[in-house]
Amino acid sequence: MKVLAIGEDAPVEAALAARGLELVRDTLDAEALVTLAPPLELRPIAELGPAEWQRVFSSFAEEPFFSAQPWLKAAYERGSGTWVAVTTVLATQPFPGGAAGAAALALQTLVRIAALEGIRANAVAQGWREERFPDPLDRDLAAADSPGGRLASTGDVAAAVAWLLSDDSLHVNGEVLRVDGGYTITRGSRPDPRKE
Repeated sequence: MKVLAIGEDAPVEAALAARGLELVRDTLDAEALVTLAPPLELRPIAELGPAEWQRVFSSFAEEPFFSAQPWLKAAYERGSGTWVAVTTVLATQPFPGGAAGAAALALQTLVRIAALEGIRANAVAQGWREERFPDPLDRDLAAADSPGGRLASTGDVAAAVAWLLSDDSLHVNGEVLRVDGGYTITRGSRPDPRKE
């Protein structure tokens, strides 16, 4: 399958290519679209000035959407297409320092609207990833707080994206699939994984 990839996440891109997906950067006739999330930076919202907030919102919501818009128009015109937006679990559950979650939630809402407007569109909300783990969190604590007992891997994210692009998920539309080992359903016992 030919997939237009927008954004940069080399490990996920490599894992998707290993699954037989042909990632391209510049064609609107690709059958599918994957928008990739930028790395997370955690900062208290009281420290985000206007320019910093605009940068965060732009990288998690505006850039993926406006980059995807020409492909979406072409997909609507041909009557088919599948969009998977990789976002963050910070959009599905608030987290200290996680202002990016507000922007990711905006993108997830746009994905759901795209599903209503005629294409198959879903989001993958990735949890803490091993190779993209944000400072100042404690990696071991985050893994211990997850029922899965580990952080999300690149392979976990790529597997979810590949499944949502496949015919095996044809009846899944407008959904947000959390890939976090259950972290977001259990973290109520600890506000965030920092050493106390």
